[in-house]
Amino acid sequence: MIFFDIDGTLIDHATASAQASVNFFDQFSGSIPFSREQFPVVWEEILNKHFNRFCRGEVSIWEQRRARMREVFAAPEMSDQEADSRYYVFIREYEALTRAFDDAEPCLESLAGEQLGIISNGAREQQIGKLQRAGLLKYFSVMVYSEDVGLGKPAASIFLEACRRAGDASEQCVHIGDDLQADVIPSRALKMRGIHLSRKSKSPAGPPVISSLHDLPALVHSAANSST
Repeated sequence: MIFFDIDGTLIDHATASAQASVNFFDQFSGSIPFSREQFPVVWEEILNKHFNRFCRGEVSIWEQRRARMREVFAAPEMSDQEADSRYYVFIREYEALTRAFDDAEPCLESLAGEQLGIISNGAREQQIGKLQRAGLLKYFSVMVYSEDVGLGKPAASIFLEACRRAGDASEQCVHIGDDLQADVIPSRALKMRGIHLSRKSKSPAGPPVISSLHDLPALVHSAANSST
């Protein structure tokens, strides 16, 4: 089974999140204690801070969303209802902007005949929606999300659950992702073939590294041929 990460690998999360954060800022102008220029970076830092708490099993998916809203607005007293309402403002903007990378579908098409899967830290409903809107959902037969095991990557349990559902030993599985710490190192520790998609710079983790998903089919097929 060949497993893919979603955000930063198949779907351009960063571009969508940056633009959505600006649109969000404009809707709450005067209520957010940051400048419009600095807000996309601040937004992503706050998002990652609380989302990582969710991936570690410290808070629920909604608790981390509410914590993000309270920190963004510097309003620790904000009610759950108000935090949820403001979160929905952002997510509507974000979902309208998410797009697949140009190399995603050609790569998946080139892997026709292979068993393909997803290992993602994102919330199941939201992540399936991204894949569906991008026309990519049809390619995947196994999908495992952090809420399925109570922990996200880099926890071993999410990778092992994906392999179990695929019916393959970890040594038989490949995992492709853009995050060295969350995708590549932990998958390799379980003897999966962890491939780092490094779109901007070379990975220090050693081979195999690709800079585009266009390079993945040849890499996967060459490895398969060399093992037979």
